[in-house]
Amino acid sequence: MPLRYGLVDNHLTDDPDDCMAVTTENETINAEAIVEQMVGKGSTVTKAEALSVIEEFEYAVVDAVQKGNNVNTNLFKIHPSVCGVFINHEDGFDSKRHAIKINLNPGKRLSEAVQNIELKKVEITSPKPVLQQFINLKSNVLNESFAPGQIASIKGSLLKFDLDDSQQGIFFVADDGTETKVQNVVKNKPSELLFFVPESIISGVFQVEVRTIFQNTKKLRIGRLLNDLVPAQ
Repeated sequence: MPLRYGLVDNHLTDDPDDCMAVTTENETINAEAIVEQMVGKGSTVTKAEALSVIEEFEYAVVDAVQKGNNVNTNLFKIHPSVCGVFINHEDGFDSKRHAIKINLNPGKRLSEAVQNIELKKVEITSPKPVLQQFINLKSNVLNESFAPGQIASIKGSLLKFDLDDSQQGIFFVADDGTETKVQNVVKNKPSELLFFVPESIISGVFQVEVRTIFQNTKKLRIGRLLNDLVPAQ
C-alpha cells in the first residue's frame, strides 16, 4: 500500500499560495499483525513463539533504557535526554522544572526503507487540525517545551475552534492519558492559537491536541503535534 498524503495551506511561510503535505487514511499495524505476516510467509516459528520473543525483546529494550543506556538497533536508535533550564552549575534535577525525554530515531534498515516508500497524492476528504509548530514564547523554543502559566503559540492550519464548546479546544495529554484543557485562549484563528499554558502541568511528558468541529459538520476532528513536550520553567 502506498503512503497517502494530501496538501493543506502552509501558514509558516510568507507565500500565501504554498502548501504542506499531510499524511491521511494510512493503516496502523500492531505487533500481532506483523507476527501474522511472519507466520503467513511459512516461518517455522509459531505465532505464540514470535509474540513471546517480541515481548522479551521489548522488555530488554525498556530495561536498558531504564538503566540510562542508549539503544542502537537496525530498526531504531533510542537515547534518553534531560530537558529543562538549570539555574547554574550547582543546580540539580528537579521534577517540577525538568523532565527526562526519550528520543527515538530510525536505524539503518528503517532509513533505507524510506527510499522505497511509494507515495499516492489524494484529496483531504476528512480534514483535521494540522499542528506545525508549538512555540514556547517565554524561551522561543520550538516543539520541545512549554512554560506552565506562561503564553504559548501553536501555528498550523484549520486550528480555530468553538470556545463555548467544552469538547473543543487545546488539550495537553499526559503519558497516562490524563487530559488538561487550556482555559485561557488569547487568539483563536485558523492559522494560529495563542494561549496560556495551564499552571497545573508541571512535570511529565505531554502531547498537545487541538479538537474542533468544522462549520456545517457534527464530527469532532482531532489534530496532534508530532513532537512530545515537557514543562520547563
